[in-house]
Amino acid sequence: MNKKVKKIVLIAGGAVLGVAAIWGGMIVLRNMQKEPAKVYAVSDFAMTDYWGDSSETSGMVTTDKFQKIMLSETQQVNEIYVQEGQTVNAGDALLSFDTTLSTLEVKKTEIELQRQKLQLTMAEKELKDLNAMKPYSSVLVTPPNDIDYLVQTPPFLIQGSGTEADPYYYLWDMDAILDEEIFSVLFDEDDTEEADETVAKERYVVLLVREYNALNGKILESYGLRLIKNGEKISMQIYQPDLPESILKYDAEKEPYYEESGSSYTAAELKQMRDEKAQEIADLKVSIKIAELEYKKMQSETEDGIVKSTITGTVKAVRDPDEAYKNGEAVIEVSGGGGYYVKGAMSELELDSVKVGQTVQINSWMTGTSCEGEIIEILSYPTTDSNSWSDGNNNVSYYPFRVFVEEDAQLQENDYVGITYQNQEQSGESLYLENMFIRTENGKSYVYIKNEKGVLEKRDVQTGRDLYGSYTQILGGITAEDYIAFPYGKDVFDGAKTKDATQDEFYSY
Repeated sequence: MNKKVKKIVLIAGGAVLGVAAIWGGMIVLRNMQKEPAKVYAVSDFAMTDYWGDSSETSGMVTTDKFQKIMLSETQQVNEIYVQEGQTVNAGDALLSFDTTLSTLEVKKTEIELQRQKLQLTMAEKELKDLNAMKPYSSVLVTPPNDIDYLVQTPPFLIQGSGTEADPYYYLWDMDAILDEEIFSVLFDEDDTEEADETVAKERYVVLLVREYNALNGKILESYGLRLIKNGEKISMQIYQPDLPESILKYDAEKEPYYEESGSSYTAAELKQMRDEKAQEIADLKVSIKIAELEYKKMQSETEDGIVKSTITGTVKAVRDPDEAYKNGEAVIEVSGGGGYYVKGAMSELELDSVKVGQTVQINSWMTGTSCEGEIIEILSYPTTDSNSWSDGNNNVSYYPFRVFVEEDAQLQENDYVGITYQNQEQSGESLYLENMFIRTENGKSYVYIKNEKGVLEKRDVQTGRDLYGSYTQILGGITAEDYIAFPYGKDVFDGAKTKDATQDEFYSY
């Protein structure tokens, strides 16, 4: 009896070493199975443009001590009352005309104007909805496997009495060898003086190979043995056991899963949709301004057929009505020594970089005429009515400024124009990175970048303004030439090996 026990202890001791070797090997294997972190060119997920170098706003042309009389295709001149070089006073008649406009045509223009305003309202709502959308994100989540495995040294009796209805359930080592010494242990309780050696005895045993040799590990293999002892001889039959629930249950490791969030659109798709919608809104605003001016002109044209001088000055030009209309020129020009003025608006972020006296570019949206103007005033109080998209930031105030244009420019009063100006103190490329590559902790933003050694490095970045809710301006820390990792997943950590990948691979992933 003692001899058998000693041998089993020796076998058990060997099993402990085997379990330790397997366990250590599995840890090494898991580390070896970690994939290199994929890194992507920053330029594939960022925008680089001279956003800070030039800006654009819009405004209506007014005149001061200067008047131009332009004809529409529905106006026919009856009589011109002045000559070139003549001095006129405010209120003097300059010319008279007839109009071919009907009340129905004016009404149609009003209806079209209202249709465009409704279209603008709908487009602005659609842009608001697009800005609220988050890009599609599918993040691989690896839950912590904090299972407390109940490791035992095989062979280890789990439960049972050895009968057919209640067999012994033994934790078994996959590499252990079945021999008669092991079998005989199962019959030790019959090894007494009273035992009848002439009667065959049987034991039912189920051997279980479990993951990690743990009582709560997953069953990898199982098979049943019917052991028959007749005298000193032990024979064996193998059968497929039906395992009870108490044996089948185990603690399963949590599987990694993808956590999806956001809309069904990628960040790139959302950006394109937002840009297209913003452009549609800008175009509609221009169309509405032009339609409003056209409607006011048509209303004025149907009310009065006599045009009077609005200033005191000298008649600079009197032209043939047909030739003037064909060439896009004024029939009559009256000057009192003034010119054109246009009011625009700039972001508060640009107040230090745009100066009085600076030259700007003027472009007429009605006629396509281009000319230069000069900023003559920047007001010190903000306005709530501006048509500026110079900064792309809805959370800043806009400040009015005035531009003067010489009277020789081919502009018209009530013309609607774009004003393009330079931010003189800003230069160089700005970098706007998609937000999904940036993580923030305790108010600090960071990314994972492939460093010069080819491994991942957690790097702090300095951020600026937000663009459309999808991009963040990067003021320092990385460049467009760097390679960046998606900052989530078990393979992404400081010092991880890296593998260059493409933008297509990222979206496929």
